[in-house]
Parts: sequence; structure tokens; C-alpha cells
Amino acid sequence: MKILPGDLPPLVRGFRFAGVHGGMKKKRRRDFALIVADRPCVSAAAFTRNSCPAAPVVVAREHMAGGRAQAVIVNSGNANAATGEAGIKLARWSCEEVGGRLSIDPSLVVPCSTGVIGVQLEKRAMARAIALAVDGLSRKGFSAAARAIMTSDAFPKWSGRNVRIDGNEMTVVAMAKGAGMIHPGMATMLAFVLTDARLSRAAVTRMLRASVETSFNRISVDGDTSTNDTVLLMASGETAGATIDGPDSPGYVELAGAVAEVMDELARMIVRDGEGATKMVDVVVEGAESDKLADQAARAIAGSTLIKCALAGADPNWGRVVMALGNSGVSFDPAALAISIAGVAVARAGSAVSAEASRKARKAMKTKTWTVPATRSKNKKPHILPLPERALELLEPLLAQKYKYVFCSRGRPNDPISRHSLLQSLKRMCRQADIHKCSATIRMSGLTTIILAG
Repeated sequence: MKILPGDLPPLVRGFRFAGVHGGMKKKRRRDFALIVADRPCVSAAAFTRNSCPAAPVVVAREHMAGGRAQAVIVNSGNANAATGEAGIKLARWSCEEVGGRLSIDPSLVVPCSTGVIGVQLEKRAMARAIALAVDGLSRKGFSAAARAIMTSDAFPKWSGRNVRIDGNEMTVVAMAKGAGMIHPGMATMLAFVLTDARLSRAAVTRMLRASVETSFNRISVDGDTSTNDTVLLMASGETAGATIDGPDSPGYVELAGAVAEVMDELARMIVRDGEGATKMVDVVVEGAESDKLADQAARAIAGSTLIKCALAGADPNWGRVVMALGNSGVSFDPAALAISIAGVAVARAGSAVSAEASRKARKAMKTKTWTVPATRSKNKKPHILPLPERALELLEPLLAQKYKYVFCSRGRPNDPISRHSLLQSLKRMCRQADIHKCSATIRMSGLTTIILAG
């Protein structure tokens, strides 16, 4: 899918960036990114669950044990994976080299690599890249850094939010790369989330874990989990105000929502950019006895090769969904099963709706983005709600009814967005319509979503 990058996110206080060409890629493309905080940051990270982690992941895990980081180095073009002890030594040396040039403790440097597996990383190219990046650090270097971490990516991936808490504006920005080796049960390919908010270590860790679980851990492109997956959250604390310590602290919910939202956007960008991907599909499971079981069922659907083939071929073969659910290990009553594809109900009470419904679903499946809800018949189906330019009058009565799920799209049919995103969209439309008060309550509990490309 051809996607153009959106507007650059806002500047985040306390960080500098650089993206340079050191010689690890041909044709003088940027292949080394450096992110540096003005002082050590409270930080948290999640890493690949692959049993053969790359050398930089091994070192990064050691360095993140203390919950603090001040610099991130990323080379692209070479994964430094399956490189043995030599690869680990080079990862350690790169941290020492950056630490020496920046006059910081090497243990505060987090190394990351992405690219070809099984090839030794050239030390001379790394040394050149580190020197150039340190000299090129800038508050406005975010775009260059985001482009430098790309490998097979078709476009740079970034996102950002501003949040006002007790009169203080806080910023969350993020960049990511990834297009292949994407599958549930991992962090992401590479993602770096930065904020200038004041957070405790417990708050940073909690925000990261919650956001990763509902974003990067719920996407699938090719079924392969990378050796190098890393997601890192750093808080510089440059914004005025009290430290946010946990869910009961003022501002925690708003900031955690912003972190979750940028991660969700990046996860969707990764799926859209999946190698060979032509569609992005949301698999939504309703009516399970728990979120865990809903997640288990959705993963079975998302991981099915037969279902991916049907999605790619615009074939509304709902029997394959039944097959995947039956193999998921989740108990359910087949006679109470309802299945919709691309917003068209194709099965109800465990039986086919009609031939006409299948024809409508086939036509709808030829678009690039849609949903596959699977639900028990006794529950309401999710409402797929488009968001036209002047949709305030349409949204208000729906929101007033407090539907269990509300899905909205911003220019992309059937593209779910979070409660925070919806409220922000409403507020923008209110301002445009010169309406000064707007409030809405949307319950999102019990929702399990896995995004897959077919």
C-alpha cells in the first residue's frame, strides 16, 4: 500500500536527534540514527520473545535493567543477529564509543540494529556513523532519525500528541520501523516513544506494558517474530508539574492515553506497510467470557493461512472463520455464532444469512481496509460509523445511547480508532462549527482487536 508520511510530530523537550549515512547501506542512504536526552531519563523497554535475540537486544536488556537511559543508537541495513560473541562485543563497543563522545555512562546507551541477519557488522562504518551523528545532533533532527532506521519500509513512521495537564502542555512523540517479521507476541520491529512529562519508573513501565499489549502485540503480517524487536519509552521530565506516579495521579489517564494512541497509530502503519500487503483488516471478537479468551480466538483467526488467502482474494468464506475458531481452544456455542465481513453479516445463529449477503461482502472486501467481527448472536454487533466532514449531528445521538463499541474512520472506511481519538475529532469539529461545549462517553471495555494484512 502506498502511504505518504503525515505531518511531523511536535518538538519534544529534552531530546536531540540525528540521522546519517555511515556506510552500512549503499547509495548513501541514511543508515544510523541517534537519539540523545539532555540527562538520564526514566525509561522502560519491551523486547522480542524470539529465542534467538540479536546481539544489540542482549546488550539492551542488560542496560535497561536499571530503568534509565540517555541515548539510543540504531543502525539499519545489518541486524547484527546470529553474529555470535563478535556481534555482542561490537554492540558493547558501540555503546562505549557513543558514551565517550557524549560524556555519559555507556550503560545508559541502548543499542538497536535492523537489517540482514547473519552478517557481521563493520566496525569502521559504525565508528564513522557515530562520529557523524554526534556532530549532527539537533532538536529538529527527528525526521532524519526516523528515516535512518528504515530498511524495507516504504515510508517513515511517526506520530505525536500534545496533552495539557494542570495548565502544563506535555508532548509525546514516537517513531517506528517495520514491514516484515511482524506477528503477535512481540514488541514491534523497532519503536521509540519519547515524552517530556515527569513520570516515575512505575508509571513508565505500566504505560509501556499496557500500550504494547493493545498495539504492537496485536498485529500480524507474515507470522514471523523478529530477532531484533525493541520498543522503548523514555521520559525526560522537562515539563513543569508534579511527577505522575500511577493511575491515581492527576494526568496519568490523559498521558497514558496519548502514549497508547501513538503506539496504535504506529502499529497500524506497520501493517499497512507490510511486505506484499494489499489490505488491512481488523479482527474483532465479541461475547467471549474474558478478554484473554477473546484474544486467543482472535489470534487464531489472524494467524490462519487459509483466512489470509480468503482475505487477499476477496472471498467471504466465513466457514474458514468457523474453522479457525474451532481450532482456537476457546469453547463457544456454534449455534450462537454471528460473523460479519467488511460490515456485512454473512452468518447468524451459526448459519449462512443469504447468497446476496455473500455477494455484498465480496464487493466490500475489495476495499483496502475493513473489519471481521465475530460475535455471539445475543450481543449487539459493533456499529461501523463513518465520520464525514459535518458529522457532529450524526455522532451525538449515537454517543448518547452509549453503545458498547463505536468504531470510526478518518477517511479510511471501517478503521477503528480509540476513545481519545474520537473525542479529539469531536472537539475539532466543534471548534470548526463554533460550538464551545462537547462531551461524550464511550465504553471500550472487553474489546479485543488484532490487525492483519492479507
